[in-house]
Amino acid sequence: MHAGIITLTAAAVLTVPAFAQEAAPIDRDAIVTKHLTPLIEAYEVPGAMVGLYHDGELSFHPFGTLNYDTEQAPDLDTLYEFGSIGKVLTGTFLADAIRRGEVTKNTKLQDIVPEGVTVVKGSEGTEIELWHLTTHTSGWGGAPINLVTTDPDRPFSGYTKAMLYPALGTTPLTFEPGEGFTYSNLAVGTLGTVLADHLGGEYEALVKERIIEPLGITEMTITLNDEQSSRLAPPTRSGINTKTWHDPNPFAPAGLWVTSAPQLMTFAMANLAEPEPDAPAIYESLALAQQPLYFIEPMQQQVCFGWFIARDGQSRWHNGMTGGFSSYLGISHKHDIAVVVLTNGATFGTTVVGERLFQELAGMNPEPIELKRPDPIDNELASRIVGTYKSQLGFNIEVIVKHDMLYARLTNQTFNRLHPIDEVNAGEPRFQYDAIDADLGFELPEDGNEATAVTLYQGGREMKCVRVKE
Repeated sequence: MHAGIITLTAAAVLTVPAFAQEAAPIDRDAIVTKHLTPLIEAYEVPGAMVGLYHDGELSFHPFGTLNYDTEQAPDLDTLYEFGSIGKVLTGTFLADAIRRGEVTKNTKLQDIVPEGVTVVKGSEGTEIELWHLTTHTSGWGGAPINLVTTDPDRPFSGYTKAMLYPALGTTPLTFEPGEGFTYSNLAVGTLGTVLADHLGGEYEALVKERIIEPLGITEMTITLNDEQSSRLAPPTRSGINTKTWHDPNPFAPAGLWVTSAPQLMTFAMANLAEPEPDAPAIYESLALAQQPLYFIEPMQQQVCFGWFIARDGQSRWHNGMTGGFSSYLGISHKHDIAVVVLTNGATFGTTVVGERLFQELAGMNPEPIELKRPDPIDNELASRIVGTYKSQLGFNIEVIVKHDMLYARLTNQTFNRLHPIDEVNAGEPRFQYDAIDADLGFELPEDGNEATAVTLYQGGREMKCVRVKE
């Protein structure tokens, strides 16, 4: 999630295509290097931990470093936020409750909220059912109507159940439940929070008790102790450090979990397993969670209890992204493949890397992602334009340099990387935002002193901000 966007994951549109024929054994270190190097070189991530499983062979591959200012590599104990892959945990939590006979997929949300709470209905009176929440077909958008972000680097911090429950009756639906698809952190957050309350417990504790611990997973958590916090990879975005998101708030079921690569691979391989008839009951829940519930026409994919089914019709996958981490998880029963990618950089590129590693194991030879690192900014120019600029409209623009690259942020937003573009005139060097359709143009005096102002060009508007003197 970045400025103006509330999401715990990249849009779920990239898919694993139909597979080629099985290939000869491959050099796993080589394919990890091939596909992760572009992310490292473009300062999208400092490093990653990759888990690869295929035809009975499991391997883990650390790559890069823990942060940009260290040579230390990540290892098997390094922890990462894994974002919206947590939606698969929440979907499995629902599937397990169905297996236990506590609810059904058609149970109405209104029937399990606390007394006195009202849940909004569709314009035709259609009620939201539990399967709508796990498949993003409830009609809700990404966030509740009463979410006010006070820290752009931690957008869900401070949001409570006492705030969520009133919002269930006032946050409008954009379509009739079950008749459309909009990726929704609100829906999945609500599912996990309300279901846990209905079952008489807290979401994190119940998921650990019912899903995580029965699978032999020893470290998958939302609440970290001091020792675990010391092993958490530093969160980064576009080359600069940012803040963590993990927090036991109502958005936790949508993706605020933390784990290591071996632990997430344990979950992947449990979902890949073909259990014996006398296997623990949790495996029934895993199998149910992988059953398709809704076909997403624009994406030509199916969605299950959290899982997406790729366009090949059988591979299950999900990705994730928080403010400083991104991740990928994919499994294929047909090809006996599981791929886990955990990085401490918030980038859509992690999903592409995960899919292409998946394709490599399936016998394909995909090209690595193409990314361009911004050209280094001239040191003299940087010294003239770094600083804070104030607008008459009530916002500031802060400009900094990191790794010889320029970054800027508006008041109550996150830093965004800038790319140099052709000068519009000799006195106004221009830079384009990395992730926003906007430019910044700096006014440089002829005497070689600091820039006196910066103009934000966005949506046909020009907003001038004057330098704030230190």
